[in-house]
Parts: sequence; structure tokens; C-alpha cells
Amino acid sequence: MAGDFEKHNLDWQIQQVQQQAGEWLERVFSGVNPQQQLPNWTSFDWLVQPLFWLVVLSLLSWTGWQSYHFLRPYWFASRNRVSDQAAASEKGLEVQTVDQWLRRSRQAQQRGDYREACRMLYLAMVQQLDDRQLIPESVSRTDGEYSYLVQTLDRPQPYQILIQAHEQACFGENPVSAELFDRCWQAYQEIQV
Repeated sequence: MAGDFEKHNLDWQIQQVQQQAGEWLERVFSGVNPQQQLPNWTSFDWLVQPLFWLVVLSLLSWTGWQSYHFLRPYWFASRNRVSDQAAASEKGLEVQTVDQWLRRSRQAQQRGDYREACRMLYLAMVQQLDDRQLIPESVSRTDGEYSYLVQTLDRPQPYQILIQAHEQACFGENPVSAELFDRCWQAYQEIQV
């Protein structure tokens, strides 16, 4: 029958909206008189066109947000390093090498100050992660953040031992034992390999 045909087709309507949007953009950028009559929008065009632009803007926003989260560590790494060194010098903390942290740890261990010895091992670990460019050092980074970040490394368990010991040494009320220091020293030996 010659009279049987589809009256509404979503694909065709989307194509029409895209064509009309393209014509509108062409008219805007070509300098044609803006007083010209706009295209005749059909029944669904008033709904389809805003939805189309909403989807485009949403995709652009989502892509920008994902890019920001992906690139943020790289953009801020150098800025954080400079500000961390400035913050450390303001607090009277000098930037030390891994060997210096290890020496201070051994000295504290010999004095029987296992809390300080574990803390120095932790700082040696942080400095080593920074030196190897695995995780950039940041004065404001918490134990929880380091714990999360070391999960991406090949062997996170020794790092976790040092982080947990640091939490206990800095925030725990129980004394730090020689056994805990020995476990930390063993864990540190494992990450040096």
C-alpha cells in the first residue's frame, strides 16, 4: 500500500537535529544576518536538541574531570616537592638522605628508644620511595594515603608493616617494643632489595 509509511523515526529526528545544529553553527560563524528566520522545528525538536547538547556537554565534562584526576599527580608533583621542602625548613626539619635516617634509627635503637627508631625507619622508607620516584614525598601525606599508594607496588606487605608501626609509634598509647622494631628492621631490609 502506498499510504503505509512510518510517521516518526527517532534516528531521522536525531539526524535532522544534527543537520539543523550544523546549519545554525555555519550561519553563526559565516557572519550571515542573524535576523534570518530560524529553521522550522518539528514536534520533538524542542526536546531532542537540548537533550543532544546536554549529552555532549556531559561527555565533555566527564572527560575533563577524568583527565584532571589522571593528570593531577603529575601537575602538582613538582609544586608539592618545592612547597614540602619549604614547609620542612620552616618546621626545622631538614631534608635527609636514607642513610641519615637509618643512622638515626640505629642510634635511637641503641638508646632503647624504639618508638623513635621505628619512626626513623618509616622516614627512611618515605625518602626511599621518593628517591626511587615510586611515590613522591609530601609533608601533608598521611599514613592512610601512603598505605593506599603502596598497594600499587610489587610487594606492599613490608611497606604496610612500617606504616602500621609508624601509626602505633606516633598515635598509639602502648610502648613500642624491641620486637616491633626488629619486625620493622626486617621489613625495611625487604624493601631495600
